[in-house]
Amino acid sequence: MSKKQKNPNSNSSMFLYTALIFVVALILIIIAFFGQKNLMDLRRTTDAMSEPEQTETIADQTPSPEPRNDELAVMANTISTLQAENTTLKSSVDIYEKLLAANGYISSGNNAEAEKIISEINSADLTGDQLILYNQILTTVNEGKEQ
Repeated sequence: MSKKQKNPNSNSSMFLYTALIFVVALILIIIAFFGQKNLMDLRRTTDAMSEPEQTETIADQTPSPEPRNDELAVMANTISTLQAENTTLKSSVDIYEKLLAANGYISSGNNAEAEKIISEINSADLTGDQLILYNQILTTVNEGKEQ
């Protein structure tokens, strides 16, 4: 019977060792889980503190949803400049179209229509190249009147 008494003791001690190993493993897993979570939070906090300079440069490069007053003033100035330039270009194109039409009428022999179109053009508004074409058309129209 003494053998039977040793067996229950050895089984209970094996059970205790196994239970102790499982408990220690479980505690280590819990510590590792919360340690990893805290480590990730600490990294995020550290990254957020060390990146304000990078965030500012990225924010400067991308347009903000609500522009600031100085940005609005710059945009308004740019728009007015572009509108003035657009008006100037439209008038220049209009003058070229009139000169082209007058030149076309002269080529076809309709000097009266060319004279009518050329009279609508103000010579003071012409550029150097436009003035050359204007004078050439005007000379041709005047030569046609003399004949």
